[in-house]
Formats: sequence, structure tokens, C-alpha cells
Amino acid sequence: MGRVDHGVIEQVWGISRTVMEQQIGRFHGFLAEDGDLVSRCQSLEPFGSFRPRDQVEQDSSWKQVIPYCVLRHGDHLLQLRRLSTQGEARLHHRLSIGVGGHVNPETGDDEPLLIRGMRRELSEEICIDAQQVQFRMLGWINDDLTEVGRVHLGLAVEAFLDHRPGIRETDRMEGTWQPIQGLAATDPGWESWSSLLLSALDPDRTACQEIQSSE
Repeated sequence: MGRVDHGVIEQVWGISRTVMEQQIGRFHGFLAEDGDLVSRCQSLEPFGSFRPRDQVEQDSSWKQVIPYCVLRHGDHLLQLRRLSTQGEARLHHRLSIGVGGHVNPETGDDEPLLIRGMRRELSEEICIDAQQVQFRMLGWINDDLTEVGRVHLGLAVEAFLDHRPGIRETDRMEGTWQPIQGLAATDPGWESWSSLLLSALDPDRTACQEIQSSE
């Protein structure tokens, strides 16, 4: 979604590449970080700002930060296939294990901006009460080898659910619950972030341990 209604340019939150390297690290692939999610988001927020999306989509000196949430139920996780009706053309028809999107100016101030943005995306895309979901931080994803990856930075988190919700935005994506053991990171159908993250997931984790509460 590059533009929203009435020709208004979408404002997206991000940080400079310099800030990423100073505050997170200079890396390619998946960088594990299992600290407190709320504290980490709070510490990063002063370094970021909103910019018009159409001005940063080709600017590799600026990283649009994307919360990227893996939804798990027991030993299964939600696998998505992005349809051609979705806004980011570079990801059309790709498989994904991450629910999320750009962080826009969000209402409220009870949680850090990144977490509020993640809850909004979950509510829009999945049939779930996102306010009740608790998240556990996994780390960061950076892929400078792809066109879309060069201008985005993924905040990887996971959430363990007590049921298997369906897709709300069925006109933009398809979703199925798949056993983790049956998913191969080397499958060429994955978008690059999912491929990088899959290889780092613990398939034996069946309960959300040390989960970070929003309260």
C-alpha cells in the first residue's frame, strides 16, 4: 500500500542505516536477540521517525522497520501466501511465516510504537483479538541482497496461541497451519526473511516461555 485514500502519502516509521548499525549491529541474515521486547522497542523509538513511503522505497540509507510476527500453535505455525492483490509487488506469490507490515502513526500511547503497529497489523490480517496476544522477541532480520530487503529491517517476534485463527484479509493472502518440522528453509518459494528466520526457529518449543507481557 504505497498510497492511501484521497491521494495521501503513507507515512512509515524507520531508522537510518547508521542507527541500525550502531544500536543493533552490522549484519546480514538473522541476528538473535531474546531480551525484553518492550524495553528494546522503547530504547529504539527515539532514534526513528516517520517519512513518506514513496521517498524511502528506493533509499537504502534508510531502513523501514517491519514487525514480523510468527504465529504458533503447538508444533504448527501459520504459513501465508501473499497474493497479487497485496501492496508490496516484490513479495507477490511468495510464502511467508511472518505477519506484519509498515508502522504508521498509531493511536494510543500505552505501548511502544512498534508493538502498537504490530497489534494493528495482526488485527487487520488475522481473525484474532490482537490486544490479548503476548509476544516474545526473537531478534532482527536484515537482507541487503534483495531489492525489498535493502530498504527494510525486520523485528522478529513469535506468539503462541491457544487456537488456530484464520485469515481476515482473504482477498490479499492465503493461510494454512503447517507442522514446523515439515517446513524447509531452502524451499525457493519463501520470501527471504522467512527463509532466514525458519532456520533459527526452535521446532521443539511448544509453550511460550519467558513471554513479554504488554502490561
